[in-house]
Amino acid sequence: MKRTQIWCLLLFISGFSPFIFGSSDFNIVNVLKTYTEAKSFCRENYNDLATVRNMADMKDLTTLTPSDIARAWIGLEIGDTKKWHWSLPGQKLIFKKWKEGEPQNENEDSCAVMNPSGEWAERDCKTKQSFVCHGQRGTTGPIYMGDKKSWRDAQNHCRDDMKLSDLVNIQSLKENEAVHKMAESNTVWIGLFSDPWKWSDGSNSSFRFWKPNRPNNFEDQGCVAAVFKDGGQWNNLKCTTKRRFICQGARKSTPTPATTNQTNLTTAPNTTTLATTSSQMTTASAPTQQTTVNVTYEEPSNTTTDVSNATTPPITCDAATYNRLPPENSPEKVVLIQKNVSWMEALSYCRMHHADLVYITTKALQDMVAEKAKNATSCHVWLGLRYACKSDFWFWTKLSPGCYQNWAPGHGPEGLYGCGATGAIQTTGGQQWVGLAETAKLNFLCYAVY
Repeated sequence: MKRTQIWCLLLFISGFSPFIFGSSDFNIVNVLKTYTEAKSFCRENYNDLATVRNMADMKDLTTLTPSDIARAWIGLEIGDTKKWHWSLPGQKLIFKKWKEGEPQNENEDSCAVMNPSGEWAERDCKTKQSFVCHGQRGTTGPIYMGDKKSWRDAQNHCRDDMKLSDLVNIQSLKENEAVHKMAESNTVWIGLFSDPWKWSDGSNSSFRFWKPNRPNNFEDQGCVAAVFKDGGQWNNLKCTTKRRFICQGARKSTPTPATTNQTNLTTAPNTTTLATTSSQMTTASAPTQQTTVNVTYEEPSNTTTDVSNATTPPITCDAATYNRLPPENSPEKVVLIQKNVSWMEALSYCRMHHADLVYITTKALQDMVAEKAKNATSCHVWLGLRYACKSDFWFWTKLSPGCYQNWAPGHGPEGLYGCGATGAIQTTGGQQWVGLAETAKLNFLCYAVY
């Protein structure tokens, strides 16, 4: 089984893992607003600007955000007071081992070291020290790293190279003694930091994902954006700058229009659902939850299929329709293209090199396509499904007759979509259909003519 297939499968079975999961409904709004305007919009239409609780949330946002959105406001803003946090989300500061006179609380952005005596002291986060990571999943003890790095570089090393880990977080005298022994009388970074940043919705999440050498200029740049062109890492910026933004929570029934100088914007979101494992370790257990990413889209301007004035085609169903295969001499065969492209690029490729994007009008065709989709290198695969936003219905690009449908719960006729929504099939699980932004990058399936 390909690595991608294994990862996709884990998204469905992660309920059996003893870790806390990402749990956020994200709504990416493709409208330019200042931080204050964005926060007001989110509070009126959803709950608030987004709180990112862990790396699982961050990876979902980075993966599913359309490529044309380079950065967007999240709900992290400068506060009036500093607070010490453990770097692992959900870990309370219940045990302390400060050296006398520490912490000094001198710097806006401070981190903690364990000194050779096993006591803690405050340091500038840019200072280079050795450090201690949590062990990998399935191991028990901390791991000492002799390379000297800044606190954030050390944290990134633990996250990236140690996998599902972070700088060590200490919850008891016994754990402190274990780290002290591991450090072998060296001064080392631990996962304790202090900053003045707070979440707009009042959440106490300690998760941070700063770019190198950020944050800086605290007085002038007190609001935070995720920079998706840099892997989703965060940058603090002037709050008056107009950016796209990410809201959190279910959409309210009567949304406020997203007014802007851009034209043809809609606030009806398209929904993509993934059950995700967390990349942050914790001793607590929790049931599987889901991360939902909704995107508010612009009206597409370069579509090759004009459906804005289309009407719902009449469908006549009979009992045989659901199980009818194409005739044995049918010239159409399903071809999987293992390239990650947008929906429009997939449509153009299929029409140029084959016949069209795949359409599914019977249960037998669904089974045939689902079997091909299992070999994809993306978690979803484009189909020839498109949403007519002005007439509010889904159709196949080839306008093929048939009444068979296999939508995932909350998708298709049950979902809320803006212009630019297109259809894909899941590659694992029930292999049902979902609505996604046409700008997402996926493998795709063509019908080939032989």
